Amino acid sequence: RFHPAGATVAAAAHRLVLAAGGSEFGTVSLHVDDEVSFATWLPLLPTLGAVLEQLLQRPALARQLDECGQQLRNSEQRFRDLFDHLPDPCWLIERGHFTDCNRAAVALLGYAHREDILQHPSRLSPQRQPDGRLSFDKAEEMMQTALREGVHRFEWEHQRADGSCFPAEVTLARIRIEGHDALYCVWRDITQRKRVEQQAYDLAFFDPLTHLPNRRLLHDRLEQAMANSVRSGCHGALAYLDLDHFKVLNDTRGHDVGDRLLAQVALRLRDVVRGSDTVARMGGDEFVVLIQPLDENAEIAATQAHRIGEQILAVLAAACDVESMPWHGSASIGIALFHGHGLPAREVLKRADLAMYQAKAAGRNALRFFDPSIQVRVAARAQLEADLRLALAGRQLTLQYQPQVDACGHCIGVEALLRWQHPQRGAVAPIEFITLAEETGLITSIGQWVLGEACRVLDGWTRQPAFARLQLAVNVSARQFYQGNFVASVSELLRTHDIEPSRLRLELTESMLLGNLDHAIDTMRELKDIGVRFSLDDFGTGYSSLNYVKRLPIDQIKIDQSFVRDIHTDANDAAICRAVIAMGRSLGLSTVAEGVETAQQWEFLAGEGCDAAQGYLYAPPLALDAFADWLREHG
Repeated sequence: RFHPAGATVAAAAHRLVLAAGGSEFGTVSLHVDDEVSFATWLPLLPTLGAVLEQLLQRPALARQLDECGQQLRNSEQRFRDLFDHLPDPCWLIERGHFTDCNRAAVALLGYAHREDILQHPSRLSPQRQPDGRLSFDKAEEMMQTALREGVHRFEWEHQRADGSCFPAEVTLARIRIEGHDALYCVWRDITQRKRVEQQAYDLAFFDPLTHLPNRRLLHDRLEQAMANSVRSGCHGALAYLDLDHFKVLNDTRGHDVGDRLLAQVALRLRDVVRGSDTVARMGGDEFVVLIQPLDENAEIAATQAHRIGEQILAVLAAACDVESMPWHGSASIGIALFHGHGLPAREVLKRADLAMYQAKAAGRNALRFFDPSIQVRVAARAQLEADLRLALAGRQLTLQYQPQVDACGHCIGVEALLRWQHPQRGAVAPIEFITLAEETGLITSIGQWVLGEACRVLDGWTRQPAFARLQLAVNVSARQFYQGNFVASVSELLRTHDIEPSRLRLELTESMLLGNLDHAIDTMRELKDIGVRFSLDDFGTGYSSLNYVKRLPIDQIKIDQSFVRDIHTDANDAAICRAVIAMGRSLGLSTVAEGVETAQQWEFLAGEGCDAAQGYLYAPPLALDAFADWLREHG
C-alpha cells in the first residue's frame, strides 16, 4: 500500500511492478487512498499495461495457462465418457430444452443419432400419459417440481422411434451449470417390473382358469357399485348362477374337459352382459354377474335384471363343444337387488346364493329372485342346528318305543324311535331335526348314541322275562353305516352290554344301500356273521328291484305306511302291499306293515299273509316306562 501523492506514487508503483515482473510468479495489488486523485494515476496506466504484457509473454505463465486448459478438457472428457457409458438413459435439460443425451437413450429409443432426440423431444412421449393427462403439461409440472424440491421421481410412458410405448421410472435432479439451474434426467425401463406387478395383481384378483374377477375383486366392485347407487339413486342386482349337473361332466369326462367347459361359459357370460356389468367366478362351477346400473324404480329394475337373467339362461342352454362332443347344459340363477348401502355386500351375495338354491329346488334351469321369507327360514335352520348340537350333550334326545304285533296279537319286537324335547320349543318333529342332522353330519354322533342307548335298554331287558324275547330295531343312517369303523363299533357295544346279537335289528333304507351296494352287502355280511339281524325299511318307495333285494342279507321287509294308509281306497296301494308280502314269503323274509291305524287295514294285510303290524292301532311310540306298562297289559 502506498500513501504518498503525485509523482512519488507513480514512481513507487513502477518499482513495484518491475519487482513483481522480475520473479517467475507475481501479484500486484495497488490501493489508492481517497486523497489520491484519479489524475495522479492516469500517467501510470501505459506503464502498467506494458509490464503486464511482458508478464503474459513469459513461458512459465503460458505453461500454467495451457495446463489449466488441458485439465478443463480432461475433466470435460471424463464427464462425457461417464455420461455416454452409463447403462441407464439420461439427458440434460436446460431452461426447459433438451441440450444433451447419452448413447443409452439413443439406443433404447431406437434412434440413429443424438440429434434426432434433441431436435424433436416431443417424439419421445405419446400425446397422453396413462393417467389421461397431456404429456406436455405433465412434463412441465414434473420439471418444475424437481427444480423446486431438488429431486423428483415418477413414472412415465416413453415412445420409441417405431411408435411403440413402454413404461419408465424417471428421476429428475437439479444441478448447476455455468451459473444457472439445470436438470439431470435418468430413466429406467420398468417393463419387466410392471409385468411382474401385473402377474401378482392377476393372481390376487383374477381367476387363473377363466381370467374373470375372483371373489375378492367382485367384493370390491360390489362395494363400488353400492356407493355409485347411493349417488345415482339407481338399483343394482347380483345374479348368482350355478351350472346344473356339472359334476356329471367332471366325473364322466374328466376335469380337463370340465375346465374347458368353464372357460367357454366365461366367454359366453362376458358376451351376453353389458359393458358396465361384471362377470366373476366364485369357484367350481359358480359364477356371479354384477348388474349395474338399473332403474331407480325397484319393479322396473327387477324386470331389467330378469331380462338379463333370461338371456344368460338362453346362452348357457346352447350346446357347448367340449372334447369334440356337444354338451347341453343349463344353469340355476338367483338374483338379489340392492339399492345403496342398505345391506352389507356380503349379505347381498348371500341372498343371491340363497335364491340360486331356490332355483335349483324348483327343478333347475330356472331363475328366482330372493324372497325375504327364505332368510327367515335359513336363520331358523341355523338356530335349530345350534340347538341340536347342544341337545346331544344336554340329554334332550330320548328314545321312544313302538311295539310290533303279530297276527295273534303278541308283541314280537319293538322299534326305537328318536325324539327331541327342546327346552323352549317342546317336542321337535323328527322330520325337522333328523334331516338337518344328516345334512350337517351330526347324524353320526347321534346315531352312535342311539345304538348305545338301545344296547343299554336291551341289556336291562335281558334280566326281565317279559322283555327277554323281544327284538329291538334301530334305524341307521347312511353316514353312520358307511363309516369304516361301523362294524367294530357295533361289535364293541354288543360285547360291552353282553347282548345276544340276534336281538338287535338294524333298519336300513333302500336309497342308502343303492349308493354303494357292494360295500353295503360286505358290511351287512360281517355283522350278519356275528348274529345281527337286518330290516329293509320303507320298502317300495325306492327302486324295489328284486335283483338287489335277493342279494341283500336281510331278514325282514317293512311295508311303508304310504301304501298302508289308502289300502282300501286305492287299488294300486293294495296291489303293492299284496306283491311285497308275496315277494317276502317267496324269499323267506318276514314282513312288517308300518302305519297300521285301523282294524280293517290289518285285516287285509293279515289276510294276505303279513307277519306283523306296527302303528297306532296297537300303540303310539311310548317312553320306556310307558312301554313297559303297555307290555304288561297286552302281553
